[in-house]
Amino acid sequence: MTLRFLTLMLFSSALSVQASSPIWPQFRGPGGVSLAEKEQPPQNLDKEKNLLWKAELPAGSSSPVVAGNLVFVTGFTDGKLVTLALHRNDGSLAWKHAFTPVEVEAYFEKLGSPAASSCVTDGKHVISYFGSHGLIGFDLDGKVMWENKMPIIQTKDGFGTGTSPILHNGLVYLLRDEDGVANGLYAFDAATGKEVWKQSRKDFRVSFGSPMVWENNVVVLGDTRVKAYDLKTGEERWVVRGLAAYPCTTPTAGSDGNLYVATWSPGTAADPMPSFDGLLKGLDKDGDGRISFAETEGSGLRDFFKIQDKNKNGYIEREEWEGGLEWMKKGKNIVLAIKPGGSGDITETHVLWSNEKGAPYVASPLFVDGKLFIVKDGGLATMYEAASGKLLYEKQRLGVPGDYYASPTLAGGRIYCGASNGTILELDPMATDAPKVLSKLELGEFLAASPAFIENKVYVRTKEHLWAFGAQ
Repeated sequence: MTLRFLTLMLFSSALSVQASSPIWPQFRGPGGVSLAEKEQPPQNLDKEKNLLWKAELPAGSSSPVVAGNLVFVTGFTDGKLVTLALHRNDGSLAWKHAFTPVEVEAYFEKLGSPAASSCVTDGKHVISYFGSHGLIGFDLDGKVMWENKMPIIQTKDGFGTGTSPILHNGLVYLLRDEDGVANGLYAFDAATGKEVWKQSRKDFRVSFGSPMVWENNVVVLGDTRVKAYDLKTGEERWVVRGLAAYPCTTPTAGSDGNLYVATWSPGTAADPMPSFDGLLKGLDKDGDGRISFAETEGSGLRDFFKIQDKNKNGYIEREEWEGGLEWMKKGKNIVLAIKPGGSGDITETHVLWSNEKGAPYVASPLFVDGKLFIVKDGGLATMYEAASGKLLYEKQRLGVPGDYYASPTLAGGRIYCGASNGTILELDPMATDAPKVLSKLELGEFLAASPAFIENKVYVRTKEHLWAFGAQ
């Protein structure tokens, strides 16, 4: 046997191993579409029957990503930002990288986290992003290959970072819609961390969703619009107008070739916020024409006080409240389908259909078998016929109220949804008259991350734990 033949055999074997390595590369999985159709996880998940292991994590809300035998998450604890790799077989720690940032970004403490962005991997590198620091590139053994430090993000109203980077053909795409100097859409070299291009987003201040690749473009949502940019140059390709002012979702591509967008935020004409005079009537106990923190006790405004107190003087004043109302009124809650092939402003030419019914706040839409499934806060599910926009059912209750931040995912012939109280529901995707809940799993911890599905196993990240479910 010749040396050349041996070399070819070894090279072929290496390629085969690399090609067959399991990967759930980013937020919402391959392509960012939340589909794991070939996976067969156990049905009717149960902590007694299907829990393989449970690992403690530093607090955070990033979704798990997987490369080979490792699962990656981020966390925030004791003032440190952490990237972790855990062994998939038992949840033991493979490696950890922790550091103390110069400053921690402002964030909404009740629901947000400085470790909200999911990692991204191509099976050779894993890259984490923190709004308080920037990008860090690791090899799979945890060695820091590069860092690209960025100015601390200044999200509108101090909500904190929500976006996650994605990786396509060797480039990492990162969206930063913000009030700060680092506003823009970026492309970085995944191997070196060097900036390849940057496109200004100075007209955009808000986006909590992530980029996605569709029709050789990188597509991103921003306040009231969705835009597409050339993958290689960042040149703007098209725009569709008429979206929500505070978009938190990520668009999804359908197997029919179309792009689906769904956005909702409070304060539009369809979902108005109370006037400032209305607030004063209910909360201004001392009659001074403004709202103090003490006066919000027992009201839903208490959790959002710091966000509404924009000048940080300890009061919510008329100018602050009404300024926020004007911003939100610019938006429109909407679900729509976009056909490919457009350029420029394609709002009137390439939107196949649009409807405001059932539009979600945070959970991104799911395309499955010619249907568009949506879940919004309150545990309200909506399903459209994707080709026509016909409503199959609208805002039907799933039986588990509360917020829904995790994006629904299709795996093993079931739709998996997650409520913020830690309940995971399995739904029948073929039910088109009303949602059909097949099972419920109660984890009892705050849940905002979307699950990962690999080799018939399910990885679920709650605030302080990573759970692995599979056939025992």
